[in-house]
Amino acid sequence: MMPLPVSLSPVLPGVPAAVLLLALLGVSLLLIFAGRTLAKLVAFLAVGIIGAAFGGSIAVQYLAPQWQIVGLLLGFVLGGLIGVVLLPLGVGLAVGYAGYVIALDLALGPTVAIIAGVASFVVGALLSSKVLSVATALIGGLLLFDVLTRYGFGATLATLVAALLTIFGLWVQLAPDRRPTQPTTTSVGGQPSARD
Repeated sequence: MMPLPVSLSPVLPGVPAAVLLLALLGVSLLLIFAGRTLAKLVAFLAVGIIGAAFGGSIAVQYLAPQWQIVGLLLGFVLGGLIGVVLLPLGVGLAVGYAGYVIALDLALGPTVAIIAGVASFVVGALLSSKVLSVATALIGGLLLFDVLTRYGFGATLATLVAALLTIFGLWVQLAPDRRPTQPTTTSVGGQPSARD
């Protein structure tokens, strides 16, 4: 294993490189295996904080000081829920813009590029959960590759490990719900009752 550099980032000069690499390793694995959930959590928290600021400013104007916490909490919860609900719209916009730019780069003309962008937006919004799973797993895999190469792994081994974990993470995130279902009378060989 190669010695770790003293600092990986000029922004965090006081953080030991080993701690930073371990943190990045943890983030990469979290993105690979639970990225969709992490994206929803980040959306909830980010928009929730904005909602709390808005709710707090409204509460200061209209509520007594002892009730201002209600405005903060209500703003946070409502803002967070709005963030989660609007997440598919954000994914749709990102995919739609990517579709538009790709079509425009292929010199298909502005009209075709707009049509491709709108179609990509619809597909991205409808499949936002799967798009989030794939995007976060791929980003986590790239981050894992970078961390492994910084730890001294060769490019081939780092690529293999990152690719295998990314594929497994995609399987974990995209697999249908694994909860066992309750057997019915018809699935175990019985006859349905008259009430069915």
